[in-house]
Amino acid sequence: REGMLFSFTNEDEYCFWMKDVNFPIDIIWFNSQKQVVDIKRSATPDSYPETFCPNQAAQYVLEVNAGKSDEWNISINDEISF
Repeated sequence: REGMLFSFTNEDEYCFWMKDVNFPIDIIWFNSQKQVVDIKRSATPDSYPETFCPNQAAQYVLEVNAGKSDEWNISINDEISF
């Protein structure tokens, strides 16, 4: 499984956009307890300059290929480990 994990010092509202991204992705936000707090499925390159922000504060953000969050059956409140 491949993706890009962003790890921040504190929980906050970290927004993302699709500048310079050439393919659709899922954006998954996790709180400090590593629970899913929000998911943006299939963010597309043509959505730029729109920004995608979580509904709750997050400390970690995972970007993966579009469709992976559904394929892996990821839902709000799921927990991850790393």
